[in-house]
Amino acid sequence: MNEISFKLIYENYEKYLEKCLALPLIKHIQIKNLMEKLRSKKIFTTELIGYSVEGREIFSISLGKGNRKILVWSQMHGNEPTATASIFDLLNFFSCDDEFNSIKEKILDKTKIYFVPMLNPDGAEKFQRENAFNIDLNRDALRKESYESKLLWQMAEKVKPEFAFNLHDQNSYYTAGYSNNSAAISLLAPPSDFEKNITETRLKSMKLIAKMCEILKEFIPNNIARYNDEYEPRAFGDNFIKSGISSILIESGFLKDDINKKLIRKLNFIALLSAFISIADETYYGCDIKEYFLIPENKPLLFDLLLRNVSILNNGKLFKVDIGINREKKYDYALNKFYYIGKIKEIGDLSIYYGIEDYNFENYYVVLPNVYVNSFGKKLTEINFLKLLKDGYGFIFSKEYEIDKDYVDYPINILYNKNYKPKLASDEYANFVIKRSNNRIYIVINGFIQILNNSEIRILNGTVIH
Repeated sequence: MNEISFKLIYENYEKYLEKCLALPLIKHIQIKNLMEKLRSKKIFTTELIGYSVEGREIFSISLGKGNRKILVWSQMHGNEPTATASIFDLLNFFSCDDEFNSIKEKILDKTKIYFVPMLNPDGAEKFQRENAFNIDLNRDALRKESYESKLLWQMAEKVKPEFAFNLHDQNSYYTAGYSNNSAAISLLAPPSDFEKNITETRLKSMKLIAKMCEILKEFIPNNIARYNDEYEPRAFGDNFIKSGISSILIESGFLKDDINKKLIRKLNFIALLSAFISIADETYYGCDIKEYFLIPENKPLLFDLLLRNVSILNNGKLFKVDIGINREKKYDYALNKFYYIGKIKEIGDLSIYYGIEDYNFENYYVVLPNVYVNSFGKKLTEINFLKLLKDGYGFIFSKEYEIDKDYVDYPINILYNKNYKPKLASDEYANFVIKRSNNRIYIVINGFIQILNNSEIRILNGTVIH
């Protein structure tokens, strides 16, 4: 398969996009509906392989007639849906009648591919990593306590795959090596022991990854990383390698301005397709594993917001520091919406780190925000938030608002606990004012930075502190 063909597939990707799946959230009912659609297509064999802890169906889809068996599963962590969407894009690719038919025929003649999308539907429903009784399925390969873990092992025993693809999402804080290039796609050939020996099974995974990287570099030359290869005896990939199945971990990471991972989804599609083609035509055989080890390692070197060279006041003295802030994305299951909680992760010399948003605040200093006491009975919708922010307020204290959540859909924090004192410290909520001389220039609310002379508010939500 030559490079021009991959570029053509990449350019034609939109026609394979499964439009009913929109990231960052995929629900189990959407998978059920898509299974009905797939049953009408002769190319696929669909099967109900079992049920989750809470009784949700878990399905498999297979296609192809070849001797080389491939097992692919996604969303064993419920809050990692990117590859689930990519799987259905791939299924659309295989069922589409177009100029790439000869490529598809070659893959399906040489391989048989089994997909298990959404292995953890209970976790997906609540957008949480773990299953219904809070077990991480990728730490349950030995005990197999969860129904879902048992099902995956049963699939492996039934299919006897030569290759297995374990599909995940990773957060936005990783770079490709010691650089400010975010890790868009991270890959791993897991070890089967603490010594990280390169067995014949693992060698095949490494060679295949080297081939996948060769293709991916055409699209993201600086954003491919190699995932940490510490042996995890409870994980599926490590155990599959040990049992003779060449396993590949794919982590869907982050690219700036790709908020809902539309481009990452597309890259996942290309990564998997390149692997299937390479297995079918056996081109990975000729790859040198030196290329695998040349892939830069995943490094946790990014913050959502990095403020450099800003001064803080302590005991009457100014100290120059950097402040790294991360915003944790959370899901409100009751209201079916996402929100963020922003916290200070580290203060000090962060010169080896990078920020997705990165500011140099030389000659600026920070102060803690004021608390606005609402004694006028105003509703939140009646408050001029921009004026409060410009006046240096980061909190509204009032017992009149009944909010039982840990966030609020307004660009300010709501305070119920009169004894709460904001702090400039690690693991504290990220709220402070950035000044120069006596002028307030910026304010940080819940980890979001706002230019105070800008009328457009960039703060997505505040926190509620009880």
